[in-house]
Amino acid sequence: MDDIKEKIKQALRHIWINKYRLFFCLLTLCCLFGLVHYFKSADSATASISFNYSEAALGMNPNKTRFNAYEIVSDEVMERAIRRVGLQDSLTASQLAQCLYLSPEGTGSANGSEYISTNYYLSINTRKLELGSRKATDLLQSVCESYREIFQSNYCDNQSLLKEKLDVTSACEPYLRLNELEVRAEGLNRYLNARLQENKSFTDEANPDSATNNFTTLGKKINNLVAYDLPNAMAFVIEGGVARDPSMLTSILEYKNKIDDLAMRTQQAYYDADKKGISIYEKSMTSIMMIPTVDEDSEYYMSRTKTAMDALARSADASLSDATDYQSEIVSTNYVIQKIRELDAGQPRLAEAQAMVNKLEAAINEISEQLFVLDKAYVKYKSQNYITFSYGSSSFIQRLSPKKTLMESVAVMLGGAWLLHERKRRKVRHHK
Repeated sequence: MDDIKEKIKQALRHIWINKYRLFFCLLTLCCLFGLVHYFKSADSATASISFNYSEAALGMNPNKTRFNAYEIVSDEVMERAIRRVGLQDSLTASQLAQCLYLSPEGTGSANGSEYISTNYYLSINTRKLELGSRKATDLLQSVCESYREIFQSNYCDNQSLLKEKLDVTSACEPYLRLNELEVRAEGLNRYLNARLQENKSFTDEANPDSATNNFTTLGKKINNLVAYDLPNAMAFVIEGGVARDPSMLTSILEYKNKIDDLAMRTQQAYYDADKKGISIYEKSMTSIMMIPTVDEDSEYYMSRTKTAMDALARSADASLSDATDYQSEIVSTNYVIQKIRELDAGQPRLAEAQAMVNKLEAAINEISEQLFVLDKAYVKYKSQNYITFSYGSSSFIQRLSPKKTLMESVAVMLGGAWLLHERKRRKVRHHK
């Protein structure tokens, strides 16, 4: 025991005698390790990703498709990020993906309920990459912005209707083509009305043209097309009996009438069956019954029960309405067939009808393109906070990693002291 105490005292005495040398050595080692950590940290960067839309907590994208956070390291995102920083010649998508590390924050269960994380950490280490003058932070920001663009394009809203372009025809059947144009125009009108319900006041600041930079003015254009231009063209074709191939068109319309007549008879049969069911329903079961019920505020009230006869009545009304619609469609189609057979529209009227169709095709394509540009700006505006990125910025002291530097320096000094002690002990043994 006395030997151990003596050795400890001797060691402390040596430390005290050489305290300035030891301090200088420790300071030198701290500087060296600090510089190593400082330059190593330049190859790394981190970002916090937050998904802030309501469906994210359910594991879905804004358009209700399945969410996959690891799409941020997909080839499509990697290639776009590489193009943004201009490293196509020195970096591949797979090389960049291998340098990225994605980890969720707070997945698991809370209070016995499973939950899905809406926050992720993304880090990059570019030590093995040739970036030239670019920094790791630049590349990480490029990855994040590329992912935002692809996410907004693929998952925010379905714009496929606006992307499709109508072919400009040269020898179409005017009546059939106008029906196609009506369907397309009504689809655009429904899409735009849905946007107006979301945000009537949105204006695309990047577009100075007041006729195309907001949904209200574009809505007026589509309404004019649906309410005036298309009906006028259709009236010209029907009243003039215009047909490129009258026999083929009448055959198509007659076949359509057969299908509609079959559907009408089916709905009429449903109506008759429901009506018969109501007539034989037990009268004692048709009286109104009131039962006590609890509302959302836990308050009692008397509710009227719905009987099977109520369901039969609603079903009968719906069937009769559908049958009436089919009957009206058959009458309209018969009128078109009659006009085609009675009138022999010449080539001039056919050419005029074709010109009207082409004008409408061009107008619909123009409105579709204008709406697509405006809607793209609106989606970008609406979804700008769907994904937010917070980039980690390390201070000078943090980049030096003081704790790690000090621990490494002390470890090296202790290791060096142990080696010197062993060397001295061996020399003493050798002399003996």
